[in-house]
Amino acid sequence: MSLSLLFLMLTLQPVQDDISNWMKLIESGRLEQVEAEIRQHPEQATPIVEELLSRFDSSVHSWRDRPEQRRVRYSDDLLQNGLTLTRLVTELTGDNTLERRFEARRDRVRATQMLNDGTFDEAMALIESVRSTARELEDQSFLFSTYLSSAYAYLGTGRPEKALIDCELALTLAREIGENGNLALALFNLGTAHLHLGNHDESLTYSLQAAEAAAEIGNKIWQANAWLNVGYAQIMKNQNGPAIGSLQRTLSLSQEAGDPLGEGRAWYNLGIAYFRLSQWKPARDHLEHAIEFIREVDIRHSHDITEFNTIERDALRRLLHSYQHLNLTDRALLEPIELRLKEFEKMAAQGADAGHSH
Repeated sequence: MSLSLLFLMLTLQPVQDDISNWMKLIESGRLEQVEAEIRQHPEQATPIVEELLSRFDSSVHSWRDRPEQRRVRYSDDLLQNGLTLTRLVTELTGDNTLERRFEARRDRVRATQMLNDGTFDEAMALIESVRSTARELEDQSFLFSTYLSSAYAYLGTGRPEKALIDCELALTLAREIGENGNLALALFNLGTAHLHLGNHDESLTYSLQAAEAAAEIGNKIWQANAWLNVGYAQIMKNQNGPAIGSLQRTLSLSQEAGDPLGEGRAWYNLGIAYFRLSQWKPARDHLEHAIEFIREVDIRHSHDITEFNTIERDALRRLLHSYQHLNLTDRALLEPIELRLKEFEKMAAQGADAGHSH
């Protein structure tokens, strides 16, 4: 080992230890001790805040284990602690750069909540605002995340061509940043945009790359989502046998990660694949499982959740058809399905909105 490299390692280690100690103080609720240190040594704030920014970004994720959960999840403690410390830095130094970076992340979370509620125009205005801040502050990682947000908004408003452009920009940024998590997200979203455009070959290419990238960082939920895209694209290409293999990966990974949303989507799409192969028994078994998740979790996209559940209707139709092919005549089994399908017919006649998922 060269002397210069040894010196670098020796000088970095105390800094890393200090940051770790500051984080422990913050996590234990002793923020005032960190504030006192920053008041005496404002120059120490930057590495602490950078760590808080990184941890907050990592805390942001989607989750649903019941239908009413539509909002993004994140660590509010990290957000509030970051805002408190960066306001102190602004007060002490007159430089509000760190404060603006945390405020922009707060606003992006708000925009994501708006997207989940289907208020796309308001969300896009906020996304454009935080993107402008990210550019001005040269915060590339945060700029990357804004392109994923706007792509989601474009998909939600039926503009997949625009979503594709933003996903391609996100992928370019991810490669420049060189962080594997960003790369996995960018590849997945690009695969999703191609899926919405009907570009199934391109979707397969990027979704397989996303699955590989997610596996490298050990994120099972992202792997499961990527394999879900792969399976759906294969179904659309009438490659139902390979689709079953891909979707079984989604199912296993979702179960291992404890993700009910991904598990429900896997059961549903596996039911479709077996149905298309006229394999009625496994189609029945998988669709019966899917309906449990459709009703208890709701596997549609958050902004698509309405009273009219197209996914439930489709699953029930396929399930009833499977029962008929299996010569099942038990009225106690068939009648509830038939009654529910009649309810959907009434809602459709009244012009109810529907949602979608894959």
